[in-house]
Amino acid sequence: MLARPGAARLLGTALVARLPQGMSSLAILLLVHGDSHSYAAAGIAVGMSALLASISVPLQGRLVDRLGIRRVIGPASVCQALAYVLLGVLGESHAGPFLLIASAGSVGACQPPIAPIVRATLRTMFDDHSVRESAFALESVLQEVIWVSGPLVITVLITLTSPNVSVYALAAIGFAGSMMFLTSPLLDGAGDEHDEEHRRVSALRSVDLRWLLLPVALMGLGLGSLDVGIPSMALHLGSRPTSGVLLALWSFGSMVGGLRYGMLKQRSGAGTRYMQLMFANAIFLLPYLLAGSIVECGVCSVIAGLAIAPIFSCQYSVAGRVILPGTEHEAFSWILSALIAGAAAGSSLSGIAIGSIGVRGPFLLACAAAAAGALSSLRFRGRFPNGPPSEPAPPLESLAAA
Repeated sequence: MLARPGAARLLGTALVARLPQGMSSLAILLLVHGDSHSYAAAGIAVGMSALLASISVPLQGRLVDRLGIRRVIGPASVCQALAYVLLGVLGESHAGPFLLIASAGSVGACQPPIAPIVRATLRTMFDDHSVRESAFALESVLQEVIWVSGPLVITVLITLTSPNVSVYALAAIGFAGSMMFLTSPLLDGAGDEHDEEHRRVSALRSVDLRWLLLPVALMGLGLGSLDVGIPSMALHLGSRPTSGVLLALWSFGSMVGGLRYGMLKQRSGAGTRYMQLMFANAIFLLPYLLAGSIVECGVCSVIAGLAIAPIFSCQYSVAGRVILPGTEHEAFSWILSALIAGAAAGSSLSGIAIGSIGVRGPFLLACAAAAAGALSSLRFRGRFPNGPPSEPAPPLESLAAA
């Protein structure tokens, strides 16, 4: 994959542009908690950021399909940088939880849809489904670099400076990365091969895409729960600096699982693999219910991450089979939106769960969400076998009744 001209540059610049996404949850959580001393307020702030991102990302994705990548990503990256700066200023002035939550929401609302653009570009680069899924696997593994390095960088920044300074750093990194991403030659003419009729069609005309959003959202709910539960457990055990380490170990487990998955020769269909991976994820979360020390939490974090990157890889492969022509960026944006919306609900509910049933509340919530997601993925069992290299996309007229 990396031998393709421009592929390494595309993935590398996208990695930098998306780095704040792996840092913002912990930065917002610690900033709001430090100001308000409330887990509920901190969880709601993280959830508000994710919720507004889930609303704005598919809207931006549709605009990308219609107007082009650079006309959307440029303004969005500027707005998000300004939103980060505002959040930092409000944190320094101790503006209170209400304004901090609103400012955190503006950060999410301005999130550029970098990830959907990368996945839509990879989908058009490779016709063979097996090669395409390997490309998605590599992209998923590289994405975990964000979640490994992000919490560690934030932990170091907050330890040496303050949560407010770390937010300013997110503004600079996100803006610089987005500008570098827009220089990729692979983005030139993206989507120009589709006519105006296809561009006017909504990605949600695909029935299978709509169904796929359910397990994706439930997966996100579990991830959002852990995103709050893991650092909260570290704080509960009296070791705040290890919160970033535990989150990094969680992502490290995902990287290991993704690398292993990408090396395997897949024999079953994409739908069956997706179902199997979702059930495996539900099982891998159970050990965290028994963890009672930082060391045990570290081991459980690695185990809990093993299925994440493989699920994302297979999920993108399934999505690639059901996307309508001319709606690629919007379709992948809806996948990201469902994931973020689930994460927003998980983050908010986890903050409430900690206050009502204790520090293990987020892990109970994550297990329940993972189990429900696994059951909902049964719809895709036996679907999308490893067929010929290029299967035709469904015509618009066949979806008139959808």
